[in-house]
This record gives sequence, structure tokens and C-alpha cells, in this order.
Amino acid sequence: MISATTMDFGESKHANVVFDNGPRMVSLSLDNSCGKMSAMARADIRLLLTDPLEGGVKDVTSEVFGGRESDIVRGTIENMDRAMKWLCRVSWGFDRG
Repeated sequence: MISATTMDFGESKHANVVFDNGPRMVSLSLDNSCGKMSAMARADIRLLLTDPLEGGVKDVTSEVFGGRESDIVRGTIENMDRAMKWLCRVSWGFDRG
């Protein structure tokens, strides 16, 4: 499923698109840098995983892309390709510790 929201605050514009595949979600956020850019060209990606047994949402972006949890993953074609491949990956649940 694909869903989207938009927000306008004066010159500042923001859009968020979520690609949802079962418990996996790719969140793509776009903005125009508080109105400093003419188009919404600044983008970042977050990868989210819902736990069907415990509930809640876990940000797994750093586990997939590496780096620290607070690191920003820029919305490039290469990063979006990696995110969409992660979204389509099948997990059988045997990797639980």
C-alpha cells in the first residue's frame, strides 16, 4: 500500500510518502528546506518495522544502511533502490534472538 500526506506552513512545504508491505515500511520525506528551495528537492528515507507480536514500530534504518541511528539517509536513487529491495525482502521470523 502507498499513502501520502502533505503540509504547508507559509513558504515551507513538506510531503511524506509511505510504502507499506506487511510489517515493513519505507518512509520518504520531502521538503523545500523551509521555503529556501523552489521545489521539494530535499529528501530522506527511514525504514520502519512493526512487530506483529509486541506491537510498536522500530526504526531499522541504521541496521540496513549502517551508521548511527540518528544518521540521515538521503533520498538518492541508489538509497531508494536499496530501501525498496529491503521492503520486498521476505522474512520468515527465524532470526529472532
